[in-house]
Amino acid sequence: MNYLEYDLELSEEECELRDAAHDFALNVLRPAGVEIDRMPAAEAVAEGSPIWDVIKQASELGYTRLAGPAAIGGLELSPRAVHIVEEELSWGSVGLAGTLFLSSTVADTALATLDQEAIAEFAAPYYASSDGSMIACWAITEPDHGSDTLGMASPDLRVSGRAQLTARSDGDDYVISGQKSAWVSNGPIATHVMLNVQLDSSSGFHDCGVCLMPLDLPGVSRGPALDKHGVRSLTQGELFFDEVRVPKRWMVVDAGAYMAHMDAHLTAFNAGVSVMGLGAARAAYDATLAYTKERVQGGRPIFEHQSVRARLFRMFSLVQASRALSRSVFVHNLSKLAAGEPGALQHSIAAKVFCTNAAVEVCTLAVQLHGGNGLTKEYPLEMFLRDAMAFTVADGENALLSQIAASRL
Repeated sequence: MNYLEYDLELSEEECELRDAAHDFALNVLRPAGVEIDRMPAAEAVAEGSPIWDVIKQASELGYTRLAGPAAIGGLELSPRAVHIVEEELSWGSVGLAGTLFLSSTVADTALATLDQEAIAEFAAPYYASSDGSMIACWAITEPDHGSDTLGMASPDLRVSGRAQLTARSDGDDYVISGQKSAWVSNGPIATHVMLNVQLDSSSGFHDCGVCLMPLDLPGVSRGPALDKHGVRSLTQGELFFDEVRVPKRWMVVDAGAYMAHMDAHLTAFNAGVSVMGLGAARAAYDATLAYTKERVQGGRPIFEHQSVRARLFRMFSLVQASRALSRSVFVHNLSKLAAGEPGALQHSIAAKVFCTNAAVEVCTLAVQLHGGNGLTKEYPLEMFLRDAMAFTVADGENALLSQIAASRL
């Protein structure tokens, strides 16, 4: 079964955006994603890695500036158009799509604060650039504090104590010391960071701030790129801060605004991860549908076997359901946030959990329908499955996120 676009109101422009993004995903992201997946982690971030060419090409085409204001260089696409483009890019490579989506984090956070200094320092240069020279990452997780950092999202999960990254006030500056874990996405390649940092070590992880800063400051260093099981094309690694001095104006979110900021940020990010789960599932379904029409067993293409069709139907249904939920939640919540209104975090979590779980099931069925070929690197199915599994942990393990969402029902 082929896809059916249920939204009859898609414009000609949105369809053209979809088709162009699909071509880029097919011809650039997919081959680069497969190549990077098979490279040692250190080589994936080294000079000459395909990741740099991908970022440059994507930036030239505007795929790193989808929702930004047109007045400063963004494409200013609607949330629906952004979802459509992000689905296609995720279909090509969820890891590289994640790299591109994260690149605007610092610029978009600056825009959200409405602080003109922050916008001038971080957003305007990013959106004025089309060469991929500015790459952001979001550093929140610490070696000993993973889910602790999400405790503010649910009162029963709050944890008190000292974080592994703290900022102390010193005149007109903050001095930042400590580290973030190896799970900082884009950490090995980023030029800038959105840094969650504890401001009051006598309290808990809800008394934090958010600092925007370049990563070329004295005292900043990085660990090696993380060698991991899945989503290998989304590079991750540790960040270390040794008495790093930053002006207080870069702490764009203080403790008083921290909970509202995190609620909005998690709402947007979980909705975004749902799109990536959708893309992974769709990639696996497409590859498997084509394969079953070519692979002959029992004297005929295996597509003609009833048990194969039943599994393909299950895969198709999950993909279509994922798109419906993901797009609805994404458009609703991103529209609310853009209007300065609170989104519904629990719905973004529901989309993230459903779509990533569905992706695991679809990719598992895809590997099985490929038989032994599904376990080889000649076909991308085993990579799709590893990537899908990784996203049940990314941005919060699914069971934990479900607990947070359930507390808001």
